[in-house]
Amino acid sequence: MMTCLLAGVLAQLGGGSVEELSPAQLLVSRTVEREYVDQLLDDGRHQRFGTSDKGPVHVWRPRRYAVSDASIIVYVHGFYTDVDTAMREHNLAGQFRDSGRNALFVVPETRSGPGDPVYWSDLPELLATVARRTRVELPKGPVVVVGHSGAYKTIASWLSNGPLKAVVLIDGLYGSDDDYRRWLSDGRASMPRQLVLVGFDTQSQVDSFVRRQPVSVQLDTIPYLYDELPPAARHAPVVMLRSERFDHMSLITQGRLLPWLLHALR
Repeated sequence: MMTCLLAGVLAQLGGGSVEELSPAQLLVSRTVEREYVDQLLDDGRHQRFGTSDKGPVHVWRPRRYAVSDASIIVYVHGFYTDVDTAMREHNLAGQFRDSGRNALFVVPETRSGPGDPVYWSDLPELLATVARRTRVELPKGPVVVVGHSGAYKTIASWLSNGPLKAVVLIDGLYGSDDDYRRWLSDGRASMPRQLVLVGFDTQSQVDSFVRRQPVSVQLDTIPYLYDELPPAARHAPVVMLRSERFDHMSLITQGRLLPWLLHALR
């Protein structure tokens, strides 16, 4: 069965070897739908399930999770890793816990290289799959999507088909600028929308994007853990943060920025 899955992937890519597959492509090829793990941990509950063609999905809830006033937070990893590795090596569950946020955290497989497809192009389909496979009631609260690096393309595909309250791109504005501008200016939205841009490698593109926005708030440094978001930034449609203390990878791997963002944007 494994050989058939790999052969199918290689055929779609026009040949090549297993070594040439991206981390996400390799994990997707090895994942089967029957995979399911449910762990009750000291600080929360972790579930992981497989899919037939989109790789695994991780779901985490804090220990004192209450669905009545919870939100949904979807985290999309960047390039050169896969979802299992990102969960483990970036300590995502620990960062979710440290945010103090009452939320259902969803971490799907996504692109890990420029040649990868967008595995989940429909956000409602992803959330419906989570509800069906985990038997967890989806919260009615706001949906926030956080993406690192190359996650911008997957998130851009969700802007027109998901009830998103906020999008956070952590050094991730590498393209699709017009898609994000249209999302911000859509007058049909039922709630105010917010785009948070953290810049390091992408700072010049973030600056260009912000200059064209009629209303934005700029922070010259990333606050420390549990500092509150300045009042002017709490409801601004665009918030830009310059990173001086953390580079492209340490923005995620140091475990300081993501918990603060999730806490401040609650």
